[in-house]
Amino acid sequence: RSFITAISVVVIACPCALALATPMASLVGISELAKKSLLFKEAKFIETIANATTVVFDKTGTLTKGELEVGFVEFFNKDEKSINLLYSLLDSSNHPVSIAVKRYIKENFEVSNLILEDVKNIEAKGLSARYENIEILGGNEALLKEFDVNINIDLNSKFTQYLFCIDKKIVANFELKDELKDDAKELIEYLKEQNIESIMLTGDNNFVASSIAKELEISNYKANLTPKDKADFIKDLKNSGKTVVMVGDGVNDSVALASSDVAIAMGNSADVSMMVSDVVMLNSKLKSLKDAFIISKKTYKHIKQNLAFSLIYNTITIPIAAAGFIIPLFAALSMSLSSLVVVLNSLRIKLK
Repeated sequence: RSFITAISVVVIACPCALALATPMASLVGISELAKKSLLFKEAKFIETIANATTVVFDKTGTLTKGELEVGFVEFFNKDEKSINLLYSLLDSSNHPVSIAVKRYIKENFEVSNLILEDVKNIEAKGLSARYENIEILGGNEALLKEFDVNINIDLNSKFTQYLFCIDKKIVANFELKDELKDDAKELIEYLKEQNIESIMLTGDNNFVASSIAKELEISNYKANLTPKDKADFIKDLKNSGKTVVMVGDGVNDSVALASSDVAIAMGNSADVSMMVSDVVMLNSKLKSLKDAFIISKKTYKHIKQNLAFSLIYNTITIPIAAAGFIIPLFAALSMSLSSLVVVLNSLRIKLK
């Protein structure tokens, strides 16, 4: 009788349900996330996203479409050489702003490409280069200040600006429009409902940042940031005890992405951003990002349910088996049934 009781206890105490609790739910969750065009590199990021307190967004290409168009142009010198120098500098960059201005120049002028020397990419500011003995610059206001350019025009604009200088004189000023993504407001509203703080970081000027933040009703935003500034800001958030999810798409976001608890790269991201990210979105729709939070929270909830059921099951059945009220046959059936309950509960993640 003692031997039969011992066998019953050993069988019923088999931790199959407990061992299946987390991996089974995670497997179903990752499968559902993949259907929503979300690739998780590790299952552990599901739990981190489910417990996130703060989501940090890049602006251009993340909250906005990143399809910039030149809306206003002011030329102070429109000779052929200046236009060719501008086009050649733009051709040295793959930044969305440079691409948009380059497209405008190509559509409106006859241009030829010049061979530039000493081309330098200055983080979050723009480009500098030389042609023969001429110094040329192309970028934002911060770039001009770094090179001590005399800014004699009004730069207070709600749009992204691109300034072109030759020998420290402003030759052209471009203002570029960018639209919000269709599902950006819906995502921000959802995060507010979940008591998750939304923060926007951008290298753009304060006027552009405040305009986008106001439209999305984001109260916390930072403008004129370098990639290092973004990374430091995220580190400060983490040091204050917050669980931070960072969403970005460009080379300038890679350092900040690497500093966050979970890094999410958009589908149109630069290769380096995808390399350092923990989650890759196969598209650029923010609805997929909302799905990531919904499914992650649902998966984490089912993991906790599975663990709770497994522990309660063992707490109740082991003493009964030890008292000799369960034979090995029923112990085996009970153990199998508990595993089946965990599997079926995990499959409930698939339900809408």
